[in-house]
Amino acid sequence: MKTLTRNLFVFLVIFSIIITGCVAPPKAGTGTSSSTGGGVSTVQTVGQNTPTPQYVTIEIPYGTSTIQSSQHVTMPPTPPALDEYVQIYSTTQSYGWNGTAFSFNLTKPPMIITFVVTPVNVTGTKVISGRSGTKEDITVTYDYYSPYAWFEITVRDKNSERVIIKDGFGTYKQYSVDTGQDVPRIMKVNQPGIVKIDLAGNQITAMVNVSVIKAGNFNT
Repeated sequence: MKTLTRNLFVFLVIFSIIITGCVAPPKAGTGTSSSTGGGVSTVQTVGQNTPTPQYVTIEIPYGTSTIQSSQHVTMPPTPPALDEYVQIYSTTQSYGWNGTAFSFNLTKPPMIITFVVTPVNVTGTKVISGRSGTKEDITVTYDYYSPYAWFEITVRDKNSERVIIKDGFGTYKQYSVDTGQDVPRIMKVNQPGIVKIDLAGNQITAMVNVSVIKAGNFNT
């Protein structure tokens, strides 16, 4: 009888251990992670913003003591790629007897400058009276570029301020009236060195793009 009682006691102890289970404590140095449905762990990462490369230096326009402000949109420059030319400056700006300027160390020419302009138009109607009352009055509609609309790009050697090349739009400055709307106007700078480019105008909006050869003009 005692043997039966002892065996029953041992059986109950073993059965209690089995149904309860043993849970080992976590080892030192281990961590936990949260997860969404399906057991996929979620990991939060912090993105790193890549700064826009700055290829040109903003300068004070020639003949002024301060940088003249104006409403304009400057497009971010195109990063160096596999293309032969790299766009270093792009802007669309409205001018009213003001300007901006920037410089670039042109190690390997040429520098290609393209521009397209939209001058202010003078529009309206004019009534021409008939002669001696024998003819009816005629209403004429007119639409032409403002004679005071002009745009000018001047490229100088920054150190000596010598003009290397300049071109533009408008009879006010004795330039062509080709706006470049059909085919963009092109200027080419063939002299190496630190060049300063001045953009100025009046009653006009100009879109300017500046590109240089990638090889030889960048440290990277």
